[in-house]
Amino acid sequence: MADALGGEIGCTRPIAEEYHWLPEEHCIGLSGIQVKPDLYLGLGVSGQVQHVTGFRSAKVIAAVNKDENAPIFRTADFGIVGDLYDVVPKLIAEFKK
Repeated sequence: MADALGGEIGCTRPIAEEYHWLPEEHCIGLSGIQVKPDLYLGLGVSGQVQHVTGFRSAKVIAAVNKDENAPIFRTADFGIVGDLYDVVPKLIAEFKK
């Protein structure tokens, strides 16, 4: 998705500290970095305040989460309720058109 949009990848603290999928310097949030992108796209992110603090200055906030009650939807300008593994490939295909 980042490649399709010309963006960068960030993560939540558990992704870096617990799963070790990304280095800690990619953590966005209260104890991580603060970002102000034109578009923040949260994929599977619950939207806890510790993370939201790191991107709340984004121009547009969009989210994909399978939990329709996820807190991220209270912050997002746009949201899709769905499984990111189903939604993201479809979005990538649309962005590449």
